[in-house]
Amino acid sequence: MKAVRWHDRLEAVGFINVTRQCNVDCKRCYLTEAHRTARERLQPATLERFLDHQFWQDRPVTLIWEGGEVAVVGAEEMHLYCESARRILPGARQTMVTNCFSVPDWLVELSRTQFKGTAETTYAAGHKYSLAGDSEHYQRKFFVGLNKFWRAGVQCPVNVELNIETIHAGADALAAAMLNSECRVWEFDVSVDFRSFLANPVYSLDSVPVLPLTASYAQGWEFIARLRDGWGNRLAAEGIAIGAFERLPEQSNNQFNVACENRFLTLNPDGVVTTNPLYSDLEGTFLGNVNDDGLDPILANRKRIMRILADRKRASACKSCDHFTYCKGGPSHVPVADGSGECAGGKGMWAKLLEKPRA
Repeated sequence: MKAVRWHDRLEAVGFINVTRQCNVDCKRCYLTEAHRTARERLQPATLERFLDHQFWQDRPVTLIWEGGEVAVVGAEEMHLYCESARRILPGARQTMVTNCFSVPDWLVELSRTQFKGTAETTYAAGHKYSLAGDSEHYQRKFFVGLNKFWRAGVQCPVNVELNIETIHAGADALAAAMLNSECRVWEFDVSVDFRSFLANPVYSLDSVPVLPLTASYAQGWEFIARLRDGWGNRLAAEGIAIGAFERLPEQSNNQFNVACENRFLTLNPDGVVTTNPLYSDLEGTFLGNVNDDGLDPILANRKRIMRILADRKRASACKSCDHFTYCKGGPSHVPVADGSGECAGGKGMWAKLLEKPRA
């Protein structure tokens, strides 16, 4: 284990799935349909075993509450989770990921009292439905919930999933959605078809899942460039911040899961631990159960070590790239290249964005 350090001074991030039950139907979700309908709940003793460990000490820590959907757990349980975590790790920053489909008053208040007025959410123009199978209903409810957070003073950035449906809907459609909402911070995520993976799971020799994309990198980055070229000035004038438009070489990559295998840990309600939260239901990535022997054997698990080393090696071919200092090879859960002429980090897009003033 000495070859891979448990501690460096980098921030440690704990993703805590308080349940895997959900109140929407995302067709490409990384969670199985069985878990999205089960009434799982995280037990307080399991949470304590996960957090009461040296891994979280002497470094910055962020705890991100998620699911499934945190709203289905209820106010009382969520407050108990947060207070328990604060007792064990009083210096940790806490926030949550919610799907915004249902935003009761208590969820807004939780954000204010426990998360210093923050939350996060994700969005896509397609393949997201209510449990009754209604896509339009999902879209309406999402923006009602999102706007409720922002009107209440809760900063809830949106991560747009660059799935093929969002791309086909067009940059104009996304710009209209941004301008018609109260949200003033938007980012972008690479889109993965987890449903296909769960039906036919394939792993590399390093225990890294080989995840299929829903759109090529070239399609995704061209979409973002079109959004900036056509709408950049208007969005900025309305006070809408998009990190990809403002990227500077001295800044780090703000895409999700860039070189994070050594500092991400995800806890499932049953005590099973993995690294990346996108791996919550990918059994080939599981490192053990914290209820059995605590966190020590999980941190020393060979799969974790192999993924950390693979994370460090995956972008070695990128080091000669002009954009590597802030790109770092893009998200670690997807391949660096997909054959489209672009890469996970968006080399061509960054070249355009850094050289060409926005319209």
